[in-house]
Amino acid sequence: MDTPAKTESLRFMSDYSDFCESYGGCPSDPEFMDRWIEEYANDRDPIDSFVSLQEQKNLKLQFCNAKEEWDQVKDYVRIYIENNCVKHHEVNDIISMQNDWDKFTEIRSMNEHSNGFIVEGISSKHFRLVCEILKIAGGDGASLVKDERY
Repeated sequence: MDTPAKTESLRFMSDYSDFCESYGGCPSDPEFMDRWIEEYANDRDPIDSFVSLQEQKNLKLQFCNAKEEWDQVKDYVRIYIENNCVKHHEVNDIISMQNDWDKFTEIRSMNEHSNGFIVEGISSKHFRLVCEILKIAGGDGASLVKDERY
């Protein structure tokens, strides 16, 4: 005969098994929970309030070729959000003032605009991605004529 404690224990194991399976894990894997906590339970990234984890996966597949590239896009978006920026050039200005373009090697570019200005910024592909994440339009600045990674 099952005791209430045994019944509760079996229910917990079933719930835990379902939980593990829903995140692609196995309840018998002793490292699964550590990996899950590292990926999902740390402080939420500001980007999470704009796009779901599933949307992030889709955008990553659509726009980024490497994890480092995605991480840099997220860092760029984080700067945008945390500094209450309204325009992309504000983020670029912050990165330039802090001399941090070396932290954005996968997405940075020299951007030539129709007004003749050449400025440090992000590639047009990553610009579109940032707009997609933040659900904003490109803006009304001088149009981009050329972007060249450096």
